[in-house]
Amino acid sequence: MGQNARAEFRAIYDAWFDDVSRWIRALGGLEADRDDIVQEVFLVVRRRLKAFDGANIAGWLYRITTRQVRDFRRRAWVKHIFTRRRSQEPDVLPHAGSSPAAALERKEEQRVLHALLAKMAEARRTAFVLFEIEGLSGEEIARIQSIPVNTVWTRLHHARREFFALATKYQAAQASQAKRRKDSEMERTRR
Repeated sequence: MGQNARAEFRAIYDAWFDDVSRWIRALGGLEADRDDIVQEVFLVVRRRLKAFDGANIAGWLYRITTRQVRDFRRRAWVKHIFTRRRSQEPDVLPHAGSSPAAALERKEEQRVLHALLAKMAEARRTAFVLFEIEGLSGEEIARIQSIPVNTVWTRLHHARREFFALATKYQAAQASQAKRRKDSEMERTRR
């Protein structure tokens, strides 16, 4: 790699590192794996930089990121099958400085959010996370995904409906479960 290519790579890395990291989160990559996936993305960028035509760098990086997240999930799934991963993932360990109750509550909220998002179609989930959680504009999402802005808004509309339907279903299941527990406790106290 020549001096010019190194400088070009460094400029891309510096300018896009944070965006790639956010995209990984939006695509469902685990927090504990994010640094590894970012590294994989930029290894691909370095290898393929010569062949890149320079048009729509955001779209190019986003496609690489999407593939790396997908591949990382596959590898993790296979690893899980053969090694029966430990029960404590790094993402679930409590953060220093917070109470155990707060850490548990935050972890439960994250688990529920990830479970709901995992049930959504990938294109909708990505639009939803990039817009609602990461704070990107519709135009930015369209640019990085190389899709029309109206497609972003359509996906976002359907994603919101799907997310709220899933959240409502989850809340109903939780309420039903709480009622069964309460009824069971009352039955035990009567005996």
